[in-house]
Amino acid sequence: MDVVTFAKYPFVQEALAYVTEQGFTIEDIVSRPAYGLIRTRGKKRVLEALSTQDTKDDMSLQPEEELLSFPVARMLVSMTGDTYLMRRYAVWEAKRAYAFLVNEKDKDLLAVGRDFRLPARVEGRDFILHFTDYLRYSAPLRSMDWKLISQKIIKGMVYIDKDSYARLIEEAIREKIQTSVSPVPAPLAAPLKPYADEIVIELNKLKSRLNMNVSGDVSRYSFPPCMNYLLSELQKGVNLPHTARFALTSFLANIGYDKDKIMELYRMAPDFREDLTRYQVEHITGAGGTEYTSPSCKTMITYGNCYGKDKLCEYVSHPLTYYRKASMRRAKLQTTAQKELANKEAEEAVKAEK
Repeated sequence: MDVVTFAKYPFVQEALAYVTEQGFTIEDIVSRPAYGLIRTRGKKRVLEALSTQDTKDDMSLQPEEELLSFPVARMLVSMTGDTYLMRRYAVWEAKRAYAFLVNEKDKDLLAVGRDFRLPARVEGRDFILHFTDYLRYSAPLRSMDWKLISQKIIKGMVYIDKDSYARLIEEAIREKIQTSVSPVPAPLAAPLKPYADEIVIELNKLKSRLNMNVSGDVSRYSFPPCMNYLLSELQKGVNLPHTARFALTSFLANIGYDKDKIMELYRMAPDFREDLTRYQVEHITGAGGTEYTSPSCKTMITYGNCYGKDKLCEYVSHPLTYYRKASMRRAKLQTTAQKELANKEAEEAVKAEK
């Protein structure tokens, strides 16, 4: 690999070795004036992760400078101490890499794959890897399309296309970046604090713009456990698989939640893109003429989206039925409580007159 490749994939082992061989030190990068553009690019990487715009590399920088901005960005993310930002930044870097990976020659794509313990060989248009390597990074991809049973397997070897192999590498990159963030020593953090402070300001602006509470006529207290779980994960900044997003979106629409408010919920997703999310939400909520009904409990179980069953779940076969029954039960309890409170107040009033 050359320095141009390292600029595209700054997290591979060869890139780290190159930086060391060239004599660059992190102490110089974070403090010396000569590296000011690199620090600014590092900050920009993080800010782009918070943006909904498409990823674009800074072409005014040399490949070497783009490479060196990566460790700066990682330190800035670590300094915020924000778990949501860590997830979102890891997704951003992984998707940035995927855009390069799908256009690489097969031999170069395989080289990146080996760096992430995803050895494979190519036969025709098939990328062939052992099923244990496939499972290592396909497991978090909960769509049925990624299940092992959905793949072509011969003698323990899984046959997938180039885009799917690149997608597995993308997931490997996301996991590596998200799990390798470590505390920044005070001497290194001090010169980076102004950059980190700018990031925190933008992060707080993003969070303050988002109304993450289900409110209005919709009662989250009546949600089935599966929908409560999916909504909680979304609010924590966890990427939901497509089947889970469809289930949650259609459920919220079915119980009367406004599509614009549904859009706001998805802004916390690390891979949020406004144009794509709006299209999906409007499609599910009926912009194309068909409003979809949320999946049944059986379908939720099939796609691995059933979580935290409770006693009421045993008597229903659909999340909407659960919501209706839970809402009726809650309304009944509130009515009873109001009557009891009114009776108690009446009794106290009578006693006071005596």
